[in-house]
Amino acid sequence: MTFSRSRFFILVLLICFLGSFTVLAQDAENVLLYGGNQDIDNIDPAIGENYSINAALVTLYDPLFILRGETIEPLLVDTWEVNDDATVWTFNLKQNATFHDGSSVNADAVVYSFNRLLELQGPPTYRWAGIADTSSAQALDEFTVQFTLLQPFAPFVGTLTQVYIVNPAIVEANRGDDFGQTFLKENSAGSGPFTVGRWEIGNLYEFVAVEDYWGGWPSENHPDRVLWIIRRDSASQVNSLLAGETHIADTIDLVDAERINATEGFRVESNAGLFVNSLKLNTQGEYTSDLNVRMAIAYAMNYEALPQVLDIPVELMPGPTPLGMEGAVADLEVPTFDLDKAREYLAQSPWPEGGFALDYVYVSGLTFEEVTGLVLLEGLAELNITLNMTPMLWPDMVASCSAPESGPDIINIYTQPAYLDMDAHLFNQYHSTQWGSYNSCGFYSNEQVDSLLDTARVTGDQAARLEMYAEAQRLIAADQPAIWTYSQNAVLGFNDCIGGYVFRPLESLSVLFRDLTMDNCPAA
Repeated sequence: MTFSRSRFFILVLLICFLGSFTVLAQDAENVLLYGGNQDIDNIDPAIGENYSINAALVTLYDPLFILRGETIEPLLVDTWEVNDDATVWTFNLKQNATFHDGSSVNADAVVYSFNRLLELQGPPTYRWAGIADTSSAQALDEFTVQFTLLQPFAPFVGTLTQVYIVNPAIVEANRGDDFGQTFLKENSAGSGPFTVGRWEIGNLYEFVAVEDYWGGWPSENHPDRVLWIIRRDSASQVNSLLAGETHIADTIDLVDAERINATEGFRVESNAGLFVNSLKLNTQGEYTSDLNVRMAIAYAMNYEALPQVLDIPVELMPGPTPLGMEGAVADLEVPTFDLDKAREYLAQSPWPEGGFALDYVYVSGLTFEEVTGLVLLEGLAELNITLNMTPMLWPDMVASCSAPESGPDIINIYTQPAYLDMDAHLFNQYHSTQWGSYNSCGFYSNEQVDSLLDTARVTGDQAARLEMYAEAQRLIAADQPAIWTYSQNAVLGFNDCIGGYVFRPLESLSVLFRDLTMDNCPAA
């Protein structure tokens, strides 16, 4: 009996030793450590949409088309054709694509995924409002899917970068009473190059590489695992990067960028995209529902001070739309910093002497969002208006935008178009059907704007479309549902061991982990 126990004890020690060896072997893998300032609060392709969620979705799932650099490339699609009036689009799928369980990514899965998007009506579905419904997509055969649109829509291919294909069998097995939303919030059902590993909300998120990924890897030195580690402020980002605790850091300040560039073995990538900051004003709020109050707030913002006090590279906005977009109106009459005008507008409101308080909500830990609020606070103090600085975690900010009653008076929001068309910039922010998304946290409603946006998205004549969008921008500017502050460069820090990064202006902060390579990267 004693000998048996001894053998058992030795066996346990051996198992522990082998377990330790396994851990060491895992540590020897290419483990990419990514410092992200934002949580990944929902990875359901039908529901989630922001920079961190998009980075996760394109890692776990394959879309029909993928954005690489400034180019939209077919991914699951092999070839396609469209009829003359852009209403019937036929796509032939690649026949070697497989889900993580080995089943085929076929036309039925595409139809299922697209219809689920439309049925759940989450934030991504603004792209197809009035354009498609649940009868639009049809499987012509196993690998051919056809979309018959309700209206002509030339930018349709651009919207398909957000059609991530889910495995119907996995979703149905976990359907529950919410069409799989509870399951897919933290689990994946895709065909992408990675699967979900550890998922610790508020701390870290792990992606595990699929070694036999159907789409192949650009190099043997691809990441075997990716750890998205929460680093909520720039100082933590840069300290972690330079200490070798992370290999990539997003949303870093300029002063920290200088530290990174001055350190051998590290670099900064800074690129101008269409990443737009605005302070959404709750147009249904107690005070901010009044146009004169909104105008007073807008004139109290010291716009010219922002590039001086913000530690990020920015360009001031000329109105609702950055000038880099086709159709942007350059000569809009928009407020400048003018306290006398601010007082004139406030005098026309029910609160001519001020005497009220407004909440300003921003992402906790983001210094530049806090500083923007402090600049506004200083101006509003001159009007006897108190600004309550209210930091929140991003998921809580998104939740607050679900209804006007919970929407903050003022909320700092970043947006960027999903495809290079004015429809992608204006519709989800200013069409009244889009309430409930963080993009439209101003709860703006103007019937004339709705009509212009509805008509422009289904009009084939581009010149006519741009005229409608110009008029919509004029109306929006006159209603002042937001303070349009600046467009921001995407600034990311890299350890030089990371290769394969290509800036994507329409996903300026979302790194394509599938394309990265690692060459002798330090292990934390």
